[in-house]
Parts: sequence; C-alpha cells; structure tokens
Amino acid sequence: MHHRYRYPLSLQTVLPDDYSRNRDFISLLKLLGELGFWGVELNLGDPKDHDFATVRQFLGQFGLEFSMFATGITARRLGLSLSHSSETVRRQAVKKCREMIEWVGGPETGVILGLIKGGPSQEPEIARRQFALSLAEIVPVARVHKVAILVEATNRYETAIANTVADAAGLVGRHGIECAQVLPDTFHMNIEEADLLGALRAHRDSFRSLHLSDNNRHFPGFGAIDFGRIISTLAEIGYQGRLAIEGNVRVDLKSDLRVAMKHLAPLLSC
Repeated sequence: MHHRYRYPLSLQTVLPDDYSRNRDFISLLKLLGELGFWGVELNLGDPKDHDFATVRQFLGQFGLEFSMFATGITARRLGLSLSHSSETVRRQAVKKCREMIEWVGGPETGVILGLIKGGPSQEPEIARRQFALSLAEIVPVARVHKVAILVEATNRYETAIANTVADAAGLVGRHGIECAQVLPDTFHMNIEEADLLGALRAHRDSFRSLHLSDNNRHFPGFGAIDFGRIISTLAEIGYQGRLAIEGNVRVDLKSDLRVAMKHLAPLLSC
C-alpha cells in the first residue's frame, strides 16, 4: 500500500448499495488514490447486505484499505442505542454490534461506536451504566475476532455517553487497548475539551485513530482549528496510529477534499 503521509489517512464516507458500478463512488475512490489516501471508513445501511471480503477486495483495486466500519447509518436506520433504558432496545443494539464485529471478522478493520452509543438522556447516570454494561457484553466477541472497538468521544448535544476523551478512556480502559480504544474527534473536542492538545497528550495510550474535522463540522481547512498544532502534538507524543477526515460537505465532496488536502498535505508529509 502507498504511504505518502506520516500517518495512514482515510476518509469517512457512505458505501452505496450499488458500489461496484456506482460511477460517483468509483470516481471518489480514484481521487482518494490520487490524493495519497490510505483507506476509507465506511457507513453502510446494514452489513448483512454486503460481503466484507468482496468490499475489501473492491477497495483494494484502488489501493485503499477498509479502515473502519462506521456504524452511524446502521444505528439510525435500525433505531439502535447501547445506552437505552429499555433492556429490549439495549440488547438489540448489543446483538447488532456483535453481528458487525463478526462481519468484519479480523484485525484489519475497526468498528466505531458513535451514534450507536445513544442520544442525550434525562437520566445520564443510568445511560452511562447501560452503555458500560453493553460494552462489557460486546468486548468478548471483539476479543475472539481480534477486532478493535472504538468508542468515539462525542459532544453533550449528541449523547450522554463519553463526551470527553477522558470519559471515553474511563469506559474503555478496563478492556485493554487491543479490544477497546478511544476515538477522539477534533470537532467534538473543540466543544468539550478545556485543552484539546492536553487531552491528546494525557490519553496518548488510549487511541490509535483520530478524526480530523473542523470546528464548523466541515473538512479541515474550512474552519478555525489549528491542525498544524494537532499534527505536531501527535509527533511530539510519538503517535503511530491512523487519521481520518470526517465532516459535512460544504461545496461538493471532491472539491472539499481537494481544499482539505491542500491544507493538510504539507502538515502530514513524511
């Protein structure tokens, strides 16, 4: 695999149901290859609709890895919540997470727990207990399949679970870094952290992937976050993990990507 940048770089996007003949998706993959990306993080409606090995092989034709399975669209479509007060709803989410892990089935691709954590709650302590219980039920399956589970630290307006990197680290710590990791995201950190760079330093041993997203939720380069300081902090702490761009489209996906890489490429060059 090509490795143009200091850290393997991915883009989070959606896998179309007709991905193998979808011209827009194929054009995007070609552009990612040209821009020096290492992989993609993929949202899919339901993994049951696709064969993991086939998807991975297809991406490989463009020199790209299937970096992470992003579960947000699956969670939204199926109404899943790992922190729900209803045991029936919570167990349904746990069952689906186990299926996702088995679908991925190996150490190459992680599974991100973001939206699937559950939304804001009137009873946050109960929600946190429910999520901790769910995580304890999911991790043994992840351990068997050697699949890393990533608990994304997302802001208080979206969830009651793991708002700060420290919150997420507290949840995953007891399970071991090979099975359960924190996923920091610079957009959410910009809302929740008193010291964004300090949080990365303090929890350097808890994460192996980092989402790059600007303060306005667009791609890096469209907002006010100083990504130069973030990248230099990663170098300072000896970070050896992955990076992924995530965000809302401002103009159109391809032109936004070019803007983002014009901003990031000089910072990430080996």
